[in-house]
Amino acid sequence: MSGELLTKSKIADALGTNPMRVTRFIERNKINAVKKEGKRELFKLTDFNALKKELDDPEAKKEAQSHAFSKDEYILTLKKQLEDQQEQFNKMLQAKDETIDSLKETIATSKHAYEDMKDQLAVKDDQISSLTKLTNNAQTLNLLDKPKKAQDTATTGAETSNERSSSDDSQNESSKKHWWQRFTRDSD
Repeated sequence: MSGELLTKSKIADALGTNPMRVTRFIERNKINAVKKEGKRELFKLTDFNALKKELDDPEAKKEAQSHAFSKDEYILTLKKQLEDQQEQFNKMLQAKDETIDSLKETIATSKHAYEDMKDQLAVKDDQISSLTKLTNNAQTLNLLDKPKKAQDTATTGAETSNERSSSDDSQNESSKKHWWQRFTRDSD
């Protein structure tokens, strides 16, 4: 068995210790693997005679037992970590659900406010159209209530203003032309 090539865990089993202690011994003594198969490193058991002597010493055994961990303890530690992670996940999930509910309430409130504003806008549109009709009716009544004399003066005043506006239009036409048209017309 001493000439065989073994993995760290097989060496640990043969020496009666845990694989972590074998790994530390390899790093401390800078022992190189004789052969590698994929990720597995293979060592000669004879390279670990010093470790065997350390383990045979009664004080070293006590120290090894204090540093060693059992698989059951390791499994319990992993279970505890898993439970803690599950609890954190549940808390995070609950917080996200609360956020979603809050956002849904905000959306519902916004929709309600939107509908209220739409209704108010429709009422205002109705009010504007009714006020427009009332204004038109008031103007019509106002024209009918004026005496005929005022209408006659208004029509004669309109005729004179039309004459003035026609003379103003001819002046405006020249002012409405482009600058280059005025320039060419003035030179003609």
